[in-house]
Amino acid sequence: MIFFDIDATLLDHDKAERLAAIDFYKKNSDELASSEKDFVDLWFALSKKYFEKFLSGEVTFQEQRRMRIKDLFGHHLNDQQADNIFNYYVVLYKRNWSAFEDVIPCLKSLKQKGIRLGIISNGDYQQQIEKLENLAIKHYFEHIITSSEIGVAKPNSIIFKKACLLANAQVHKSYYVGDRFETDAIGSKQAGMIGVWLNRISHKTTSSVKVIHSLVELTKIVSER
Repeated sequence: MIFFDIDATLLDHDKAERLAAIDFYKKNSDELASSEKDFVDLWFALSKKYFEKFLSGEVTFQEQRRMRIKDLFGHHLNDQQADNIFNYYVVLYKRNWSAFEDVIPCLKSLKQKGIRLGIISNGDYQQQIEKLENLAIKHYFEHIITSSEIGVAKPNSIIFKKACLLANAQVHKSYYVGDRFETDAIGSKQAGMIGVWLNRISHKTTSSVKVIHSLVELTKIVSER
């Protein structure tokens, strides 16, 4: 069985977040004392900071959203005001969701070979389901596992092992494909899976895991095993 990450693996998350942040800045530039570039850099930094707090269980999914907005616009905002502002960003973010070009050909090829597919993702279950539905690829996956359901996040071995258990798949015969080396490739390998690093940006490679630069290469790796 092959499990996939979603953001930056199937969905071009960085592109969607960057375009949404630019549009969000244009709408709110009068209240933001920064240039467009500085704001986008800050938005990514706050996104990383508070999403990691969510993954560690320090805050809820909704709280990490509110905290980002309050850091930007001021902590005088109440929760509802912060939610309303962030909801506008979400509209922009969803508008820019798109799959990488190699996603559909890869999923189709794997399904035609009779290979079972699943998802293991850090994030909120409902939002991740919405992403798969929006990209029209949800039907390819038998099991969709998220950190919000399991209670632990990648690279914790528990989430990988639990996903295999729920899918009735042998851990050592299951693959995990993701864009983050430590979180996805090494994390899944340490859980006993076959870790595959989707190195789209051509970072320095390593021989400790399988490395691919495009999902099209995945079918070759699976065929060789």
